Amino acid sequence: MKTSAFLIRVLICFALSLIPFTELENRIYSQRMIARGLQPGGESYLIVETSNIAEENLVRAAQPREIVPQVNSPANRWISDPGGMVRLARATPDAQPHLINFMGPAGTVARCQVRDCLRQDLKNKVVVIDRSEDSESSSRVQTPWGQMSRAELLANDHYTVRGPHPIYSAGWPERTGFALLLILGAALAIIYYPVMLSAIAVAGTGLFLLLGVLQGLFAWGSVYVPSIPVAAALLVTYLVFTGYRLAFQENMQWRNLKQAQYLREVDEMKTNFLSLVSHDLKTPIAKIQAIAERMRRELEMPSGDRSDLRELIESIETSNNELKHYVTSILNLSRIESQQILLNKKSNDINRLIEQALKRLRPLALHKQVVLEEKLEPLFSVECDGELIRQVLTNLLDNAIKFSPAHSRVIVRSLEEEGFVRVDIEDFGPGIPTNQLPLMFRKFNRFLRPIHEQVKGTGLGLYLSKYFIELHGGRIQVRSVEGQGTTFSFTLPLHGMESETILG
Repeated sequence: MKTSAFLIRVLICFALSLIPFTELENRIYSQRMIARGLQPGGESYLIVETSNIAEENLVRAAQPREIVPQVNSPANRWISDPGGMVRLARATPDAQPHLINFMGPAGTVARCQVRDCLRQDLKNKVVVIDRSEDSESSSRVQTPWGQMSRAELLANDHYTVRGPHPIYSAGWPERTGFALLLILGAALAIIYYPVMLSAIAVAGTGLFLLLGVLQGLFAWGSVYVPSIPVAAALLVTYLVFTGYRLAFQENMQWRNLKQAQYLREVDEMKTNFLSLVSHDLKTPIAKIQAIAERMRRELEMPSGDRSDLRELIESIETSNNELKHYVTSILNLSRIESQQILLNKKSNDINRLIEQALKRLRPLALHKQVVLEEKLEPLFSVECDGELIRQVLTNLLDNAIKFSPAHSRVIVRSLEEEGFVRVDIEDFGPGIPTNQLPLMFRKFNRFLRPIHEQVKGTGLGLYLSKYFIELHGGRIQVRSVEGQGTTFSFTLPLHGMESETILG
């Protein structure tokens, strides 16, 4: 996976993990509080019910460790959620709210009347005064540990603020870092491990964190880390990255299937190529052999009976050119695959290269009764490898002549457009079927035609032409309409950058 795609998915998972589930988180917090059990400190607190100032003074006279009057519990001290559950409190109306560290369920803090509590030793007790005549003091509030009186809630809050273990609630920096760490770990596990193993690892990690680590931090360290972001981070990461992995694997399987299909096609085309070339090579070799035998016989005859050797020499040259064309194509393919193409750029006149290719192919055009027309505009010189571009022109013109019917035309145009030189080679032959156009520049590809209409060729001409043109920074394309003809066009940049370059 690319780094950018990986980071984008991590950020998506992180953003989704921040969706608040306040009510569910409150319920989880309550269950954590209950699962933690009793806290040490309940025995140090005592709620004393008083009805007047005189009774309060009697309690003060007993010299308890600390007295917490009910007046310190204003109505806005407690913060309840929409369900009426109280988990938060404020030390003062303007202070930040804090989580109450409950010592245990309702009734954990002992309660007694004045006359009963004076019989006890109050010097080690924190006494919470509960004025029974105050109707507000007798009202009860809902807490994670059940319904408690305001006096008992005040005792628990006092224990939280003054006690040894106030609850520390993880802030945004800690929660963000923890969530990102979980997301990164889960994402890497999903990407690099089998799907089933990664699912077990992510689920096991989630259960271990939620039921073990986070509960342990809360029970023994009084550190509260919300559970929903942890569970959401793992769940969302699993869904996002597992979906990506399955899609990636499906895509890889599709690509492998296409690659295998392509390799099969290439192998089949290479087999056909070897068969065709071996067959086509036999013809010029047989011609040369036959001509050599005829020349030997001619030399044995009296000089007056010998025929003109010029025809024989021309036939040898023709057969030699065919052999040279096949061998050159195969050597060029070998150089391309070994990445040893030497691009030797020099200043060349494209029109002159066109004329040289036309001169070489005019005998073939005359033999097929095809007229070659030139429509060449005056052009600036182009930095290019003259030999390679000459091969491109020869390949394209040779194809145009071979596939043109008798008494037709092949038009060659050259013109300048937007910093490029363009060459068009147009024929009026049978055209190319639409389904074969995308395959025209593949190696070993041959234009499918009936057996009796097949022409000689290696299937490498267009592949090599495309490669050579693109080496020069140009483009080659084909336009064809069945029954009307075909036009091959290529462009070359007017301004070359280097005089000699090795490319592959």
